[in-house]
Amino acid sequence: MSSPTSERHFQALWRRAQSAPSLKDLTPEIMFSWARERGLEGAIVEARPVGAFSPIDGVILTLGARKAFFPRISPSEDPTWLVRRQTADADAALWEKVEWFTPFWVPMGEARKVVESARHVPKTRAIELFNYHMSTSYTLAFQAVCIAQLMPKARSLEAACPLAREAYLAFYSGYRASSIAALIPAIEGAITRILPDGGGSLAVADKVDRAIDRAIATAAGLHFEGMWTPVEYRTKEFLFGQDERVFGFETFRRWLHRSFFRKTGEYDGITWLNRHLFAHGGTTEWQQSSNFSRLVVALATVGLIESWHDESHQVSLFLPEMNADSTLLHQQAQLRAQTQMAVQLIEQQRYQEHGRLVPEMPTDDGAMLRRAILSEDCIKDLVRPLRDAGWSVKVSDPEATGLYMTVVATADGQSLGAALLYSCATSNDIYRQLAETCSVILYRGAPYHEDQYAYGITAHVGSITGWQPPLAPDRTRRVPQTVS
Repeated sequence: MSSPTSERHFQALWRRAQSAPSLKDLTPEIMFSWARERGLEGAIVEARPVGAFSPIDGVILTLGARKAFFPRISPSEDPTWLVRRQTADADAALWEKVEWFTPFWVPMGEARKVVESARHVPKTRAIELFNYHMSTSYTLAFQAVCIAQLMPKARSLEAACPLAREAYLAFYSGYRASSIAALIPAIEGAITRILPDGGGSLAVADKVDRAIDRAIATAAGLHFEGMWTPVEYRTKEFLFGQDERVFGFETFRRWLHRSFFRKTGEYDGITWLNRHLFAHGGTTEWQQSSNFSRLVVALATVGLIESWHDESHQVSLFLPEMNADSTLLHQQAQLRAQTQMAVQLIEQQRYQEHGRLVPEMPTDDGAMLRRAILSEDCIKDLVRPLRDAGWSVKVSDPEATGLYMTVVATADGQSLGAALLYSCATSNDIYRQLAETCSVILYRGAPYHEDQYAYGITAHVGSITGWQPPLAPDRTRRVPQTVS
């Protein structure tokens, strides 16, 4: 820190340095002579680089407990600075492409994978790759640490912590859309609580700027080791490519402005994670499951911004090891997920008994579970009996919606096409489509008004449980061996 008197001296010395032909000509000897001319006794001068991540060359003047740093590079024209700034701008554009910000608490190598994968692909594909890569970072355990260990350290998230915990457990209990909806408004409220008196009548965009500007100012002070430094070097414009913390804070600001709080008519993204579209019911696309982990991390990042805004540093830039709180929360979510899977299987069975599919949820159309069940039953009830009857069997993947899958059995130049339906109550169009290539169409479970669905075709139709495959040519049926 510097006193008003030393501030005036430092400013005057900097103006004199700027008037020289080149800042590179500034030396400790020159600075020492200028200090003596101003009557500054006991001055200590040295030349060394300063900067937390990308140091820049300069001269340090020490006057007792007060220090000043005088850079020897231009704040906008130095070639090395320009290269770093251009690289930072390019990376920031890629983070904007995937509608996110440079992630805190994630190893740099993992973050680079996201940036590099997005570089040469369209935006839709870039976000698909983002979801793939970040799913290995924003794991169930990572989210538990955010909720149980990072958020409670921020006063702005005090009201949101119980909500985040409940949303986390509800999400992994199957109530995904409701969990996402609960957290979207929490971000604006948390940002408001960072500022004294809630920022008064400021618009939300101005609240974001005020909070993040102060956080960047704190980072700038630490970047230059708390020394007085010319103001043009402490701006986000200069430090954007020099300080990783400033880069992270600024890309978070851009995400808030250009994506999350962007006006309804201006939003042109793909994640649809937008406060205004959610509030006005402009779309339901915000219900994408991947948005939940984004919201958990965004809330934790608001806590980090508060920590730097207040200079409390309660929320660390380093991800802590899991403690008892986050471990128990993680285990609680795992138990909820396991219980939900059992519930889903029971639901599938009950709906099937009535010839229906479980109704779609906003974040789950049930296709993944249907495909898993269909694959398991196909191997058990269709492929194995065909193999035991002497056929070689080629199995296709389940159809995308999990309604059917097909197999082709071959032996001695003969072939048998068979299909397995998820349910008897399947569209007649699908029955007709399958009958073109399959002589046998089977379905899981008991018949359910079969004649109302499987009409107009000559293929054999029936329940898989009552069907026995024909023997392959010149084969005898293989009887499974039992161990006594």
